[in-house]
Amino acid sequence: MINKREVITGSFNWPPAAAHTNDENLLLIHSAQLAKHFTREMDRLWETAELGIAPHIQRKLDRQRIRCGDGVEKG
Repeated sequence: MINKREVITGSFNWPPAAAHTNDENLLLIHSAQLAKHFTREMDRLWETAELGIAPHIQRKLDRQRIRCGDGVEKG
């Protein structure tokens, strides 16, 4: 959502490659009612969001560091 009247949605990411080389899509919808629904859903998702690395990914990283080291050259 970009304001209380319009919603931008789609797969588009904002680096230059999205506009020039990737296959992306972007849809701009002018609808105050839809913007209200998007806002409510995004607020709901944000309230329950867990930021950072998910615990199962952190465990996998920890196992790889034990097996492979931290990747920093010593010398």
